[in-house]
Amino acid sequence: MLRDFAKFANQRFLRTVDWTVLGRLLAAHCDALVGLDLDLLESDAALGRQAVSEFLLGPKDRYPEGLVHDLHRIVRLDTPVAMQVLLDEAARQGVVMVQPAAGAKMTPRDLALLAFVDHPKVFAEAEGTVTFLQPPSVSEFNATEEGVVADLTPDRLEAFRLRAAALFAADLRGEFCRVRPYEDGDEVCIAIRHGAPPVTTEVIEKDGDTVRSFQEVDTAVLAYLAIAGRLTVWGCAKKRRADLAEAFADEVLGRPRLFKAADAQRLYTLEPAERMGGAFAFRIGADEEIDRVQIVEAQANRVATDLRTGKERTLFSATVRDTGGEALRLLHASRTDIVYGDNAWRLAHLVARIVLKTPGGGRAPTITVKIKPPDSLGFPRSRHKKRVMDLLRLNNLVHARQPTGIALAAE
Repeated sequence: MLRDFAKFANQRFLRTVDWTVLGRLLAAHCDALVGLDLDLLESDAALGRQAVSEFLLGPKDRYPEGLVHDLHRIVRLDTPVAMQVLLDEAARQGVVMVQPAAGAKMTPRDLALLAFVDHPKVFAEAEGTVTFLQPPSVSEFNATEEGVVADLTPDRLEAFRLRAAALFAADLRGEFCRVRPYEDGDEVCIAIRHGAPPVTTEVIEKDGDTVRSFQEVDTAVLAYLAIAGRLTVWGCAKKRRADLAEAFADEVLGRPRLFKAADAQRLYTLEPAERMGGAFAFRIGADEEIDRVQIVEAQANRVATDLRTGKERTLFSATVRDTGGEALRLLHASRTDIVYGDNAWRLAHLVARIVLKTPGGGRAPTITVKIKPPDSLGFPRSRHKKRVMDLLRLNNLVHARQPTGIALAAE
């Protein structure tokens, strides 16, 4: 929460903010703004801005509870992705929030503030949409077969809700749990609203201090693509994602252990880069919008098999970062002893920067992708999923789903 205050209570923001919009936000809480005269913004703009700045930069315990809640909501949409969601939602509703000339200089925070104050319906819809966007890092599970159809009847959903509720209750998050199915293209999705970890804090109330406890609501999401046999889970602790996948398979798909195969999370590989060593480079293929792909970070681990457990463990790591895009080549040049294989070296991860073309000139937009086998892939999924996945498949960095023995016998 302190970071939310800091985004509004700093000189840089106050130098560029639209004071008319900020004034309307504060006016909604005027009765609780002790010691701040908002009328000064109209009668003497300079003096009014100074008074507001001193209030926002002053002790945070003077902020009324309602203002704290509003700032928290606005900051949640203070991202480039949320900014695009706000613009898309405004276009869908036929609302012009900002003229193109003014929009060129507007930051995500400025737009979130404007939408919250002047276009609450647009803000509320965008706020709901952002909740369900995939974050850069998710957990993915391959099913043992494709084409298993989800059953979203009330009885099945209630059974799944009870399973999910028990999982979150076991993590001391309370018994609150709601599920909401929806469709996103070809994917069947279920949003699970559940309790966040309880928070206890000391607050000032009237002339004294008291302790209050509260619990926010978190949202976990499962997205299932039947045609590919792929389940994606995010929005909850990583240790619980496999449990939710199992509950989904049992209760919604009616296929226990569908995501329990040994290779269910063997999704990504860097074996092509290991084979080529420092000479590996990304092929672009037919994507005409990509200018180049640079490898800006590479890490290799020296590994050995633990004789007692039989598991592979890391002895030490070598990491190279290079903004010029030569990280993998420089890693091999600096460690000529790297030879990949069992009880030798493993390429632990690569960070690639996809540089897009800019026909009109200016700074080239980029997409940063981190590939960490066997199951971790991080990038801005809400906007670039198809492009990134196509690039990885072209370079053989994605494992194909392995059919089950039953499926192979049928073939």
